[in-house]
Amino acid sequence: MIHKITKMFVQFSAVVVAFLKFRRIFSKMDDFVRRRLGKKPVLYLLEYHVADHCNLNCAGCFHFSNLAKTQDFPSLVEFRRDLARLAELYANIRTIRLMGGEPLLNPQAAEFIAAAKSAFPRARVHLLTNGLLFGKLDGELLAAVKAHDVEVQVSLYKPLVPLKSAMLRHFRRHGIRHSISPPITKFAQYINTAGDSVPAESVRQCPASRCTFLGGGKIARCPLPFNIGYFTAFSGEKIDMSHEKIDIYDQHLDGFILKKRLNQPMESCRYCGKLRWFEWRQDGGCENFQNKNF
Repeated sequence: MIHKITKMFVQFSAVVVAFLKFRRIFSKMDDFVRRRLGKKPVLYLLEYHVADHCNLNCAGCFHFSNLAKTQDFPSLVEFRRDLARLAELYANIRTIRLMGGEPLLNPQAAEFIAAAKSAFPRARVHLLTNGLLFGKLDGELLAAVKAHDVEVQVSLYKPLVPLKSAMLRHFRRHGIRHSISPPITKFAQYINTAGDSVPAESVRQCPASRCTFLGGGKIARCPLPFNIGYFTAFSGEKIDMSHEKIDIYDQHLDGFILKKRLNQPMESCRYCGKLRWFEWRQDGGCENFQNKNF
């Protein structure tokens, strides 16, 4: 029932549609004024994988974390350098999401938080987790979360529901800003390996649309160009999205040009089909994937 209500709200709510439309209009007006005043634009959202792999392995994971079988953490030095470059292009990033995979698997999570706030002191930093390792929110990491007013956002997948009370006690005891989603009992299949979807239609129904994603000196409208390699390596499908990743060090870019490019549908959006919902389950492989619209 919660899934159906949420789905209807996201897809059909006039309030949501009006809000997104208002935000687009405001963003254009804000960019116009900032350009006239010689100021840099503002980026609304930036997502970054602190770890690609996960400890839950949800079937149909949008980020293909269930297919990332090795522990390969990103470079903190590279992250700092990329944020410094973005600070040359943008006056602020309103929200920075540190996520995965499961970010609490990274022993340097506290340092990634500090790096984000150092580059963009006015940004809201969110740490997205499945909550399974909530006990790791102590010591240096707890200090960083509290010092930088990080909001810990828990995606409450089915096996974690019994742990919700313990999580809440831990968060409240330590004064951690937090939010916990309603129980997640459904996931969606979305990849269309035929590549014949209409990009504009894919964008309208995409839950990750404009989830601007950073990695390795590149940026894209969504995380798919960065993570599709896990799927292609597993399935043998030949899908190349590397051209969708924009080099943030391109000297022909400024914040306005980059923002405009990030707002446009990607050519690779043709690989995203209609969402098909199924019961949440754990899966270390791709059994839920089909040759088309899996």
